[in-house]
Amino acid sequence: MDDYQHHLFFEARDLTDTEKNKIRRHFFKKRESGGGECGMIEKIGDSTYKISFKEKEDQERVLQRKFHNIVLPSGELQLTISQTSESQDPENAVQSGAPKHDEPKKKVMEKRVNLPTDLIAFITSSGAISKYQACFQQSFRNPVSLEVGSDLVLSSLSSADLDEALAIVLRDLSVTNVELQGAAAVPPDLDRVKELMIKAKNEENCRELRVDVSFIPGPTGTAKVRLVGYNENVNKLKEVLHEYQMNQVGIQELLKLPVPELVDCFDKFLNMTEVKQTRVNLKPSHVPDPCVLVSGPRRLVKEVQAELSKALSSLMSDRLVIDGPGARQYFQAEGKVGKELVESSCHVLIREQKGRNSPNVKSFSTTGVTPTPAPRMLQTSPRSIAVNKTSLEIKLGSLVDEQVNVLVVPMINRQPTSTRIGNCLLKRAGSALKSKFDSMESTSMLAPGDVLQVDAPSSLGCSKLFFIECLPWDGVRGRSVQALSNGLRRCLDLCVQQNLSSVAFPVIGPGILLKFPLGEAIQVLTECIGQFGLSASSGSLTNIHIVIKPDYPDSEKCYHDVYKQLSINMNQGGQAIFRSLSSDLNDITMTLRSGVKLQLVFGDITNETTDLIVNTTDFKNFQKDGVCKDILTVAGPEVVAKLKAAVVNRPEAVVSQPGFFPCKKILHVCGEKDAEIVEQLVCRIIKYCERSEFKSVAIPAICAGAGGLDPGVVAAAILRGIKTATSSTSLNFLTDIHLVLIKINVFLAFKEKAMQMFSTAVINRVSVPQLPQVQQQQPPSSVSSDAIHTTSTSQSVFLFLGLSRKEVDDAMTKMKELYQTQCSTQTFKKEELAGLTADDMEDLKELVETQGLCMQRDQSGQGSLTVSGLKDGVNQVMQMINVFLQGSLRRERRVRKEEDLYTRVAWCILAHDNWQRLPKTANHNLENKDVANGIVDAQGTKWSVNLQRFEATRMMGFVTAKLKRLVNLPDFTFPLYWDNMADDENMKVVVLQPSSAEYRTVKEAFKRTVPKTVMKIERLQNVPLRRAYEVQKKNLSDKNKQEGGAGEKLLYHGTTEDNCDSIMKTGFDRRFAGQNATAYGQGTYFAVKASYSANPTYSRPAADGTQLMFVARVLTGIYTQGRSDMKVPPPRSYLQSDDRYDSVVNRRDNPSMYVVFHDNQAYPDYLITFK
Repeated sequence: MDDYQHHLFFEARDLTDTEKNKIRRHFFKKRESGGGECGMIEKIGDSTYKISFKEKEDQERVLQRKFHNIVLPSGELQLTISQTSESQDPENAVQSGAPKHDEPKKKVMEKRVNLPTDLIAFITSSGAISKYQACFQQSFRNPVSLEVGSDLVLSSLSSADLDEALAIVLRDLSVTNVELQGAAAVPPDLDRVKELMIKAKNEENCRELRVDVSFIPGPTGTAKVRLVGYNENVNKLKEVLHEYQMNQVGIQELLKLPVPELVDCFDKFLNMTEVKQTRVNLKPSHVPDPCVLVSGPRRLVKEVQAELSKALSSLMSDRLVIDGPGARQYFQAEGKVGKELVESSCHVLIREQKGRNSPNVKSFSTTGVTPTPAPRMLQTSPRSIAVNKTSLEIKLGSLVDEQVNVLVVPMINRQPTSTRIGNCLLKRAGSALKSKFDSMESTSMLAPGDVLQVDAPSSLGCSKLFFIECLPWDGVRGRSVQALSNGLRRCLDLCVQQNLSSVAFPVIGPGILLKFPLGEAIQVLTECIGQFGLSASSGSLTNIHIVIKPDYPDSEKCYHDVYKQLSINMNQGGQAIFRSLSSDLNDITMTLRSGVKLQLVFGDITNETTDLIVNTTDFKNFQKDGVCKDILTVAGPEVVAKLKAAVVNRPEAVVSQPGFFPCKKILHVCGEKDAEIVEQLVCRIIKYCERSEFKSVAIPAICAGAGGLDPGVVAAAILRGIKTATSSTSLNFLTDIHLVLIKINVFLAFKEKAMQMFSTAVINRVSVPQLPQVQQQQPPSSVSSDAIHTTSTSQSVFLFLGLSRKEVDDAMTKMKELYQTQCSTQTFKKEELAGLTADDMEDLKELVETQGLCMQRDQSGQGSLTVSGLKDGVNQVMQMINVFLQGSLRRERRVRKEEDLYTRVAWCILAHDNWQRLPKTANHNLENKDVANGIVDAQGTKWSVNLQRFEATRMMGFVTAKLKRLVNLPDFTFPLYWDNMADDENMKVVVLQPSSAEYRTVKEAFKRTVPKTVMKIERLQNVPLRRAYEVQKKNLSDKNKQEGGAGEKLLYHGTTEDNCDSIMKTGFDRRFAGQNATAYGQGTYFAVKASYSANPTYSRPAADGTQLMFVARVLTGIYTQGRSDMKVPPPRSYLQSDDRYDSVVNRRDNPSMYVVFHDNQAYPDYLITFK
């Protein structure tokens, strides 16, 4: 213990060993007691204890604290430490280690007060210590001294004086935090608050420091003001701050409006009231609900809000309904002044509303006296044309990036993250979308096929999200297809109902969750879009986007199938049901400065018919899949032999004859997998074309395929070569350069680079345009007046708003009287209407709607028709009916001739790669060579005609299209894509031209799964077989009309030279079943993919290596799983054994093989020869 020489003493009751150890630990810890290393506690007297420290500095630090509070298990113990072991009176003991000659100081009493730091600082800086000590010197018997350190310490010889002094200090001084509210907590109001408080502080502190102000920032949008000082002055500053926050701080309050129409006429409503809005801003809005935003100083906002609420509570409203839209038109034009006079005289507001029927609105009909009108000439207008103004567009990219009104998203089990698309959306939009979805989902009951509408957050480029509740794939006839179909149709209907203009759909279904076969998913989507196009009206919906991800494995097949199905849906029954079809892969033609047309083509170079074809090769591997193999296969063995024998000094090129390729020359080049060499090659290609006087050239993406170069690098190199050559060389012959690109990513790379490099070029994007369609002409038979219904259910509806019921009623009465004086009524008897045709009635209805009239049929059975409304409109109807009756006889004769001819002769036009039948009038004009004024097709497009060349030229745009004439047999109508046949000709084989769209369509479908080269495609026109097939098709369509109809599909059937001729002449014969196994039944087998039928087992190669395959039309109808022992399809129900399935398949979900047992269920449409 000799190490512990520095002793301290304290008095305490008897301590246990545990308590001694606890006290020792207290003095051992420097941060608690100021002490340090110390010995054990020793008892040296009845109540006196000693503790010794190793270091004197530790002892002195302990003595600096007058009291040591230690928490023991028995309670809190307060120790007074001294350097002597003498007993001390707790009331009078000196709390320091002073020597004994300082004994009087031991009687001084202290009070230590822990005050806020800001208050301690104020006491120090304000001189309050000296002020209080002087005050206490005069007021108390015993002086009271004040010291300020980390705490406020008061010392005195009198306990009573000490308590009273402390009470005075605490009563005089205070610290207050005032929370700033709303706008006061943020600039610019916060800056104004600071300026105001500093000014007030300076005024209070003009003689001495009385109060201090500081500003404490909080979380975003919050702040506090801290006031420190004398209570009197602190309270004054609090009042200043309170007055500012109550009366000066800007706030916003939302006041709901009871009537939405008030938003657009709120200023006029204010003029009707006594509301004063000095220094208050009123902003009416429709979002989120009809309301007015009141903003300004708080006190004024509250006053205006109260006055407005009072005025709105007394608002009276009523609606006046007038049959027909004529009243609305009248009061928008010549009756506008009268309506405004009614408003001002009756102190009301009159607003137009959309017409609707409601049991709670007042209405009246416009019957009354018919004054004699002044004569007015009839103004005729073109016949009404029913137009679906929706455009279709196939987009390549991510649905999340679409800028449309609505994005359509699939989900399962009400979980937005259940699909990849939903996950992408939530990743982009975050918690804002999640909270909106959860809010809507919690209040909705969703069944499969239902749609959940969610408002989109601002981070997305849309205003709404439609989530479709889907089901995983359960077969063609399962609930999953029906649910998806219902959901898609519902989305389109909602767009129309909510006046939305654009919507984007992904191809829903083929992902890893829903597991739809790609073909079925595409069919459901395109059928729903097609049915929407056939509906009565598309409303405001002008754009439908189908979004395809370009980097998926099946992206190209998906794109081709979607484009094909939508192209088919563009026209139905000779009518154009959509305005246009376009895509990101539409051909793009750029007219360069030199006048040369540069065309980017997404397709197969073997379909090109340019003067020069460029082949990209390494001059070694001629059979490697790619552009080289395709070109050489078409060109033939002689061209291949020349290339193999050629000695090439790279980067030289080899020119060869075309062989069987439909061009003048083939130029074979090697890009050496070097972008610079590719650029130089393109320059030389263009110069070669000019020297050879070639007008056109087709160039592939040199080295972007097997060459392995990045498509963007290749695009930049080729386009630079074109730009250099066309700008530096005078071109007198070359007019067209085709860049033919077979891969989506390559096409998009070229498109992007071309847009950048030729930004000033004249660009034409080739799409499928559709002009407003002309209805197929119907026979103009007379229309019975019994078939005439009220032409318009629309009404003119006016909303009246006023501050009293009497004012509203008076205004409604005056409006009715004002309109009635301008109206008349005319009734037409049944006999007068007997000569009107359906077209006449359409024109009459159009005039009635244009003039805002009401047309009603007599309900008594007499067949008369009553037209009422504005006088001028009724007079125009009378004159129109007279004109129609004069022309009805002439039209009847013409229509009968057109009808008779239409059943016998079909004139067709090749438009948008499909043969389309021309309307009856054009059909009649062509047959009678009455084409001097041109013809109009089913889309309303006008064409001039050259009958000698069987060509038509579009008058707007100079596009040329082929014409053909088909003469139908008495019992057989030729398909539109067939060529004409003689009366005694039952069979005809037509070799398709590689440049034709029909050839490209068949070839592209084949090449999606077969890498081999197509040598020839023949169309088979067998009248007896096709006649029997069409009969069977009608039978199945009638039988299955509630379950999908005949289910016609284009499938593949491999064959051999031996069997080919027989099938072409007599069709498919199930009696030969078994030649290549009968795993699913003893019928005729057809494959979904051409690659299956291309197997040499089914398409046996001939001696020259060529193979044969039929593209067949197959009626699959309703199918089921096949078995090897089946000779006919099984019954659909054991209760009806004669009701059998129409075909069988290898598997019911996503079949790849169909088997039919009726020879007339399949027709050999095309024969493909490939190698």
